[in-house]
Parts: sequence; C-alpha cells; structure tokens
Amino acid sequence: PPVERFRELRDALRRLAAVATGDTRPTAVSPVTDLAEAVAAVNRACASAPAWSRLIWNEGEPPACADGSSYSPEARALSRIAEESVQLFTGPDAAELRACHAPGCVRYFVRAHPRREWCSAGCGNRARVARHYRRHHPGGVS
Repeated sequence: PPVERFRELRDALRRLAAVATGDTRPTAVSPVTDLAEAVAAVNRACASAPAWSRLIWNEGEPPACADGSSYSPEARALSRIAEESVQLFTGPDAAELRACHAPGCVRYFVRAHPRREWCSAGCGNRARVARHYRRHHPGGVS
C-alpha cells in the first residue's frame, strides 16, 4: 500500500538525518538502523515515479513549466519528497541541518540563523519553559 511506502521513506530519512546531524537523542531512533538500507530506500523512492519538465505556452500567455509524469499523484509525491531529500543532504543546506533539541521534539530543520536552536517558535518556547522550571524547581520532574 502507498502508506507503507511513505512510512519506509520517512524512517529512512529519519536515519539519514540522524547520521547527518550526529543526533543521538532517543527520539532519533528509526526502524531503519543501517545507513546503506536507508540510502537504498531513498533511491527506490526517487526512481518510483520519474518525472520530467513540460513546457506550456498558450498564445498570449507567458511560457510556463509543469511537471510531467504518467504515475499516480501518490507515487509522484513520494518520488518528489525523496528527490528533495537528496538535494538537502547533498546541497549547500546540508551543513545547516540540525536536530531540534526541544523536549519531546523529533524534528530536524535547516538553520537559517546562527542562533537558531529549535525547529519552530513553539519548540523554542517549550525549551525555555522547561529550562525555567528546572531552574526554579531543582530536583523536580519537568
């Protein structure tokens, strides 16, 4: 089923992101434990629905580019996500890929500012609240 293919890709990407960021958090655990297996899963997903660019140019309108593919929308989405991940892991943003260290967060993000530590404002707020609680309630469970 298509859902299983998306889960396989998600698990592979989680393993690759953990390796790329040196993430050792317990939440970074992925069912895919082998790097080669994760890479193979991404490559399978990339090849699952080849796409190409199509030129669209109607009289009186500017030319436009559209994706062409003879595969289902689900297969195209899976392939596109995998292709984007390849670009992320191999492109200029790879050096800025980070694990969010907010309590309970399992996400990764591309750091756009040198001081950014969390994937979202919500995670940043949770981390600050947890730090404040620990400071004012020593020995307490946060």
